[in-house]
Amino acid sequence: MKNIFEKIKSADLPQLPQVILQLIRACGSEKTDVDEVTQIICRDAALAAKLLAIIASSHVNLAKQVTTIKSAVVYLGLDTVRNIAISSSAIQFFKFSKVTDNFNINRFWYHSYKCAVLARRIALEENQINPDQYFLAGLLHDIGTLVLMATFPEEYKDIEARVNQGQNEFEAQADILKVDGPKVSSWLFNQWRLNHMTSDSVQFLSQPLARIAQELVHVKILYMANLMADPESTNVTPDVLFLTDMPATVLNDIAVQAENEVHQMAKSLNLVPDKSRGNAFAPEQGNTLLAGNLKDVSLFFGTLDNLLRARDVATVLKTIQRGLEIIFHIPRIFFFLPDRERALLTGICAKEDRHYNIVTSIALAMNNNDSLVVKSVHTGKITASLDQKNPAASDIQIIRLLETPALYAIPIPGHNGWSGAMVLGVDSDLAQTLDKNKTLLELFSRQTGICLENFDFRKAYARDISDKKMEAYATLTDKVVHEINNPVAIIKNYLETLKLKLPEKHPAQEELTVVKEEMSRVSSLLEGLTSFSRPGVGGVDAIDLNQMCRRVLAMLSKSILLPRRIRIQTDLDDAMPRATLDSNGLKQVIINLVKNAAEALEKGDEIRFKTRFVPGSAKVLIDEKRTLPGLAEITIQDNGPGIPAHIRDRLFEPYNSSKDRSANSGLGLSIVHSIVREMQGRITWDSSRGRGTCFTILIPLAPGTGARALGDEVMS
Repeated sequence: MKNIFEKIKSADLPQLPQVILQLIRACGSEKTDVDEVTQIICRDAALAAKLLAIIASSHVNLAKQVTTIKSAVVYLGLDTVRNIAISSSAIQFFKFSKVTDNFNINRFWYHSYKCAVLARRIALEENQINPDQYFLAGLLHDIGTLVLMATFPEEYKDIEARVNQGQNEFEAQADILKVDGPKVSSWLFNQWRLNHMTSDSVQFLSQPLARIAQELVHVKILYMANLMADPESTNVTPDVLFLTDMPATVLNDIAVQAENEVHQMAKSLNLVPDKSRGNAFAPEQGNTLLAGNLKDVSLFFGTLDNLLRARDVATVLKTIQRGLEIIFHIPRIFFFLPDRERALLTGICAKEDRHYNIVTSIALAMNNNDSLVVKSVHTGKITASLDQKNPAASDIQIIRLLETPALYAIPIPGHNGWSGAMVLGVDSDLAQTLDKNKTLLELFSRQTGICLENFDFRKAYARDISDKKMEAYATLTDKVVHEINNPVAIIKNYLETLKLKLPEKHPAQEELTVVKEEMSRVSSLLEGLTSFSRPGVGGVDAIDLNQMCRRVLAMLSKSILLPRRIRIQTDLDDAMPRATLDSNGLKQVIINLVKNAAEALEKGDEIRFKTRFVPGSAKVLIDEKRTLPGLAEITIQDNGPGIPAHIRDRLFEPYNSSKDRSANSGLGLSIVHSIVREMQGRITWDSSRGRGTCFTILIPLAPGTGARALGDEVMS
């Protein structure tokens, strides 16, 4: 057997270079920084050239030219760099060998890919920690057979003859070569220093069923996947059921789902066998196409892995964009996401794109039947503008910004309808390529939709819980105020009557005065509760927002800040347009927040007050020839001690305060929250010990254009 492996070593086999191995490990570590990855890449001239070529290509639209490896890594991100390295190496697995004349590379890929999909699905069902390792093991489990076929072509003719006579292929390999494919696969995995679980599970594939039943679960999972991976078969054999406690119905579902997924993927990649021709490709053509297709599949699953780890909408969109750019060489990509409150699709793209400010200002009305993008969302069908006659003004503008002959709209599906669209810049050749890969594109859009809906649901749920909690407080407060006000009014009337009946110098007059003052304090508390439950938001006025803020701050400086020797720094955005909003309500919000900040500060401390017109928040409806007002952002920041930890979770709830108990103590922020909510705005805060507190208010510059529907990626 040693001679066999020595001969395999001397053969021209694909290797995972040490640089690639180091890079994969580095990109998978949370402790790795950009400088370390840059140093590793610089050791491999070919990989460095590939990264720079991707960045420099016309498919990546950067505002400025990138000429260094470090800049390329920063732009692409560690995950993309890792995927490029893995895919570049994985391509070699299936294209290096000169297989025998009877070998069906198409069927080999189908079986390998199906085994990978099955292994991953079974691992998920078994709650394994890293199901992607099982996918890799399934995809490459038969590489040993390919190696033996390439290294010993004459001997393998005898092996094929025995297989045709009914002998098991692994047994035939062992009889003639004294080693079987699984052992070679495991040996190669160890040479490449892949995960030990991968090499362990592969080497047992030639063992009898009774032996596998005694092994660990990772061995059983790959063995089951291999048994179930025959092309165009969804049968779950008794041997599979013998190795697991999973119900047969669950395994049947997994088998059907895996076959459908693999068949669709194979169809989109033109790898479905043509029975009339025997093989879909001539051997050389099949290898060439398979190498390219494997790269696409590898990068696709790398993209999916990155999507699962995305923590916000911006990361989801960036991940999808980079995946499409690298796999399909898309010149430029825009996204149009729903603003359901205003029945719009709003534009967004990468911040590095030189057209970012223009794209984020575009909105498409959902009732716009002329827009190709809106039509794609309504019909749920991929649509291109190549043959479009009389295009809408919005389509013309989007194509101009894409800087391509046409646009290619891919709807993003959602649970309740559609979650928007991806709009790609294409020419006729690229459009044809994308048409041939619609299944892969639909997988991209489906995963994007799932991720976006998850984020939307979490935001909406948190917002709904907060609103319902505050509404419950308001309803309860109304009832309490109503019930208490009646006896308070009666008591105050009786006190006044009693004072009139008693002589002016009666000893009880002083006690009655004290009681009356306390009842007045109760009335004051009730008035504060009323202010919280139903804030006095008045009518709207057309105002100069910055001018109003100057006047309020001047009044606060004289009455509150100057006596405490607290400075206030202002930064008012000159680009702020006129606003139509409730000026009295906004004044009350500013007064409460500045007053709260001042009370938390020491003499000589500082408050920073800033206004900003949010870029991209004003939307242009091109086809309707009108503009929707945007958002104003007001931030009030202090350098005080920060908000105490024990009140942070209930910051906007009434009577939740760090101050001494006094009249209306703890109502200020509750009233602020209620007023901002009534104005269709949003208030957020950030606080840390020793650095102070910052409140950020987002309010619409006109009624009916609320801030609460807009995504964070637009506002950032």
